Amino acid sequence: MTNTKRGICRWACTHRLPRLVTTRIRTGRPRCLWTSNTYPLMALKYLFTDIRGFLMQVARNGRVSGVLSRVPISGALVPGWQSEAESDLQLLPDEASSLTDPFGGDRLVFAQPVQPGEPRGSYPMDARGVAQRAEAMLRTLRIAERAQVGVELEFNLFKGVRFATTAERNLVEIAEEDGWAGNAGELGSGYRIGHRTLHFLAGPADQHAPIRSEICERLTAAGIQPLHQAHEAGPSQHEIAVEHAPLCRAADQVQLLKHVVRTVAVGHDRTATFMPRPIPYAESNGMHVNVSLWRDGRNIFHSPEAPSGQLSAEGLAFVAGILVHLQSLNAITNPTVNSYKRLNHFYSLMRGPGWGYRNRTTAIRIPHFTGEQDCRIEIRFPDPSANPYLAFAALVCAGVDGIQRGLQPPPEERGAPKWYEQPFHAAHGVEAMAPELLTALKALHQDRPFLTANSVFSDELIEAILRDGSFFWHWSATTPAPLEYQVFYGH
Repeated sequence: MTNTKRGICRWACTHRLPRLVTTRIRTGRPRCLWTSNTYPLMALKYLFTDIRGFLMQVARNGRVSGVLSRVPISGALVPGWQSEAESDLQLLPDEASSLTDPFGGDRLVFAQPVQPGEPRGSYPMDARGVAQRAEAMLRTLRIAERAQVGVELEFNLFKGVRFATTAERNLVEIAEEDGWAGNAGELGSGYRIGHRTLHFLAGPADQHAPIRSEICERLTAAGIQPLHQAHEAGPSQHEIAVEHAPLCRAADQVQLLKHVVRTVAVGHDRTATFMPRPIPYAESNGMHVNVSLWRDGRNIFHSPEAPSGQLSAEGLAFVAGILVHLQSLNAITNPTVNSYKRLNHFYSLMRGPGWGYRNRTTAIRIPHFTGEQDCRIEIRFPDPSANPYLAFAALVCAGVDGIQRGLQPPPEERGAPKWYEQPFHAAHGVEAMAPELLTALKALHQDRPFLTANSVFSDELIEAILRDGSFFWHWSATTPAPLEYQVFYGH
């Protein structure tokens, strides 16, 4: 080591600066990975997602190798991927997605499964590859150069949870802290608030504010910018919104946000859930997806010629495309049995399949905007149980289908839709939202060309989604719930 290098190292150690680890990628180009303080890189963590949306991880020892290269895994260990007879897969990291581990000195990188020796995006079960193909479709069709997606994610923080479904036990018990159920508990601060008075709590009544603040600090450390966070309307329910990003990057942010929420909750002796409806008779958890399309540096949903605060013709066609394919989209954006306990519940603010300006009771809301930068479409029916890569890609495919076909949406909803207005929606080509998962799966089976037309989704992936959803629907349909014992046990 030269005297100059020794001097730089001594200066860095004195000032406690991060050490720079320089590695060389397979392409031969140098790649720099920062570590915390002056300690060597502990691990390179490869993050990947299965078709159900579960985040998984494989870590490599950074002391041995800081090189971003393919990592062999067994695809048979990931639901829906490979059989034991042909289980060999590799994880191919995406260099551009590298970020700091919010919980230590490690480095995170999002990776995608590939067959040995095959290129990125070639494996049909690669959910992240679907999102990348949706982005490529926009450019190929010259509709837009990118889709910007911003997400508002809702979740619950509980003090504890216990559940079991066996031959001898069928129960769920939740310990929540600030709803109406908490008022009958042990003596405490007295700040527990009643039902439906929980939105935007402040001060000591919001017992989980420090947890949300730490979540946002961890996200910021990882390079993800939270926009706002607040207590939501349900018991122990919260919302965090993150800054908009290109489609695939936005899905990465959702996956990391879920990981950070769950990990921080455990550190505070709490448990987090993103179930659409974990508590009966209470507000549910949604994943509101804000979308805009950009071409030649311009937001194509915004039109200077349109009346103030209204969408362009392309923006309205995008809305119409989503409404036309609503039930088949439900199978991807609302993929669990529990999803439909949210969509069909009285406490769901979203009560209609239509759209409206500044109307929070419809499937699609056009928020108030003052210019091109904040002009967007808010899609309100997806929920956090969805795989974000598949959900965002499917929504864009449906919207693009509407633009290509020049569809027009029905008249906008003014006020809260009523159940007896369904014939009105049907007359304008708008489907009602699927009442249950099985209906959504049947719709996806029949209405899939808008997903496969531009090779964004493969038939093989759609069949895997149908098999997985059908299995859990049948399991739920044949398993008695605790409520059934309460109502029917004595009959």
